[in-house]
Amino acid sequence: MADSTQEQRTAGSGNPQEQAMTDEVLATIMSTDHQQPTALQTLASQLVTLKETQLRAYTSANVDPLTSLDPSVHTLGYLFFVTARCLGVDRADQAQFYVNTMDHFVNVCDPQQLAYAPARTSLIAKSLEHLAKISNNHMIALEPLSIAISKLSPNHDSLTCLHATFAKECLLAKMYRYPLPILDTDIVNVDPQSHDISIKSFLLYHYYGAMIYIGNKNFERAIEFLVLTISAPSHAVSAIQIEAYKKFILTSLIHYGYIPPLPKYTYHMIEKTFKAKHQPYMSIVDAFESKGVERFKSVIETNREVLNADANMGLAKQCLQALSRETIKRLTNVYVTLSLREMATMLEPIEGDRPYTEHDVERLLVEMIEKEQIHAKLSITQGEHGEQIKMVNFEEEQVQDTAETTNDLEKRIFDAAAVGKQISIMDKAEGLTKDFQTKYMNISMHGGEPFGGPVGFDEEMEVPLDED
Repeated sequence: MADSTQEQRTAGSGNPQEQAMTDEVLATIMSTDHQQPTALQTLASQLVTLKETQLRAYTSANVDPLTSLDPSVHTLGYLFFVTARCLGVDRADQAQFYVNTMDHFVNVCDPQQLAYAPARTSLIAKSLEHLAKISNNHMIALEPLSIAISKLSPNHDSLTCLHATFAKECLLAKMYRYPLPILDTDIVNVDPQSHDISIKSFLLYHYYGAMIYIGNKNFERAIEFLVLTISAPSHAVSAIQIEAYKKFILTSLIHYGYIPPLPKYTYHMIEKTFKAKHQPYMSIVDAFESKGVERFKSVIETNREVLNADANMGLAKQCLQALSRETIKRLTNVYVTLSLREMATMLEPIEGDRPYTEHDVERLLVEMIEKEQIHAKLSITQGEHGEQIKMVNFEEEQVQDTAETTNDLEKRIFDAAAVGKQISIMDKAEGLTKDFQTKYMNISMHGGEPFGGPVGFDEEMEVPLDED
């Protein structure tokens, strides 16, 4: 059980009426049979009627309920008190105490009891997000959120009310590898009743997840997450989906060298709206397809203001490098063997007027070979005068179509279809709320950043996030 002192109190001891109410609630919690579902349901229905000020009050003996409750036994009651206190913190020197309290709670809590209060469970994420912001240290939220997600979804395949906040806090903390054990598991279950989630939860988790994969240079997985965001069944175009579409275009050019088609079930108005209102990105696609580096540079410069506002300039710059890779791919269809010196003369400069060097070409080839973007081998031969000449030998691509690969693909398609059906049901029941649409679309239409200020991965990557 957590220790508490006068210094950690966020709302005083409460007035006498609130203290008396706390006495009653505490007695009810401790007398409840926590093994009986009916008793827990009754307790949950009583707890949800309490105001936040009542949940922050102390007993008439001036005792903090957190010191009287065992979070492993009285999980349901403890949840209400601890989240109320965390959200009431307004000083940085209090934040760490409550982070430790929350960390202990999520480690020992009974997840079966949390299921009786899904809406209150979602406040675990809001509490840790609030404490991280107050202390200006987003790192402190990561471990408790990770543990809590594992408690609610042991296999990490169910979307919880904590997933989106976890991904966002990892971005803000610049911890791009930390969330991978959770992100690497595909979401196959989406149950809004069990986990107090909405379409917004699904969209934000996969949008932020895509940003994390971009930060790890795993563009293929990032594109998967962006496609899930864009193609999520909906009856309205979400600003999140539009932002994802921008990233989808740039990451696709970087990874594939072209824009792959979206799933057929994607809401048709998304693509139509994007092409009509975000012409700068379509001009970027046209310039890339022309294969001309100078033209692409010109288009990027023309749209610099838009790209910076969208926090996408870093990705646009990486598209320049992708143009060089596309040139190399075309060379594999023409040549069997080339010297790196010859290849350097065939690549247009992407950094000002500085031409490619043999070292630049070698680094680029090694990267492409490692990622299986080309099949080639590097070698060294002797020139006429005994000098060493670095060569690249292009090989025919080996096509693999094993039964295992086919079965894996079929499973992923089946899982994606199942999730899509769950999202579609949720969309019909709830949809994206008018308030949410108005908030984000108005910001976007006025040239703002729908998710707040940009948060950079590094010099070449920026991510817009909502700090509110």
